[in-house]
Amino acid sequence: MLKKIREIYNNSKFSRNTAPKILSIVFAIVFWIFVMDQVNPEMIRQLEDIPVQLIGVEELKSKNYEIMGEREFVVDVTFKGRRNEVIKLTKSDIEITADIGDLTSGDQTVLLGKKISVEDIFIEETSRDTVTLDIDEIIREPIDVQIIKQGNVPEGYMTEEMTLSLQQVFVKGPESLVGAVDSVRGIININNATTEISKDVAVEAIDNNGETVTGVEVETNYISVEIPISKIADIAIQPITTGEVKQGYGLTEIIVLPDVVNVRGQREAINALKFIETKDINLSGVSASFEIYTELNVPDDIEMNQYLDEVKVSVTIEEIITTEFTYEYSDITFLNKASNLRTNINELEGVVLLRVTAFESIANNITKNDLTLYIDAEDFESGIINAEVLLNQHNEFTGIEISPSNIKIEVIDIDATD
Repeated sequence: MLKKIREIYNNSKFSRNTAPKILSIVFAIVFWIFVMDQVNPEMIRQLEDIPVQLIGVEELKSKNYEIMGEREFVVDVTFKGRRNEVIKLTKSDIEITADIGDLTSGDQTVLLGKKISVEDIFIEETSRDTVTLDIDEIIREPIDVQIIKQGNVPEGYMTEEMTLSLQQVFVKGPESLVGAVDSVRGIININNATTEISKDVAVEAIDNNGETVTGVEVETNYISVEIPISKIADIAIQPITTGEVKQGYGLTEIIVLPDVVNVRGQREAINALKFIETKDINLSGVSASFEIYTELNVPDDIEMNQYLDEVKVSVTIEEIITTEFTYEYSDITFLNKASNLRTNINELEGVVLLRVTAFESIANNITKNDLTLYIDAEDFESGIINAEVLLNQHNEFTGIEISPSNIKIEVIDIDATD
């Protein structure tokens, strides 16, 4: 194998003038090293993702402006210079800036500043010459406070209008974000409450969809909330009269429509309330029935749940009359009389006069058959008895007169006479 290689080499042109050729190669290498080391030719290089420095951020904020959206940018930089310097160059030697101190609101395009700290190296091109920033003005706006009640009070109770320490609070931030704020909202739990609720409620900025708006500052984080809790009840209406009707007449009925009213108030006040009175209804000298509309005397700590400016009061006045009925002694009934006793009342002569005084509607409809005179003989013994005559009913009458009210009778024990 070596013999074959030697034959190829001896037959080739390369085997001729070997020494000069080797010398030429060595000289070329030495010359290239010299040029690279001493002459230092120019070259082009690229560094990627050089960060853009934003200048004037604090100045922008001092003018009440804020950068929205993207604020970090990178640039690819292609530069040219002597090889030795170019090779050594790092990202820290390249400065790409955007001066934003004088910007105002809106989409703002800023020309990039480009600088290399190493002398004799120059930027050939960059991947971008500008950056666009969304600048928004910082505003401070009053926003309505909305407190949402969560839960339910027990049946028979209701919540009154809540009181807030502030109706509006200021929200500060970029105009586009503040403009998205629908309300400053908080939630208060009222579940099963029966007495007034007083609490500091945390609030936050909320948009139309009920989502929290981030990036804004709510200057007041807590709102003091008071919610009175009232008890509800149906309370009877009590008519109140003053004065006396005309002599010979009487009040038979008084009706109020409606006769109850739905009210609310503090639990203790409702529990202590038995009825709601009407304004005074004057009966002085009245001799006929009438209707009147009158207001109610509602206590100061009670509120009506229904609109009831006045109530209708129907007053019935009737004349009081006297009716007379005459009874024979034999018409008188004995009650509870022992079977061994008898009386001589049927042998006596005389009558009993009954006078009943009542309202006209009652007196005109009463008959003698409706009334029974009787003597209670439960304790009778034989002998002469001064018996009291009684009437079987008298609750409807304003006056009863029985004459004579007592009858002297003889009680006989039948068993003793046998």
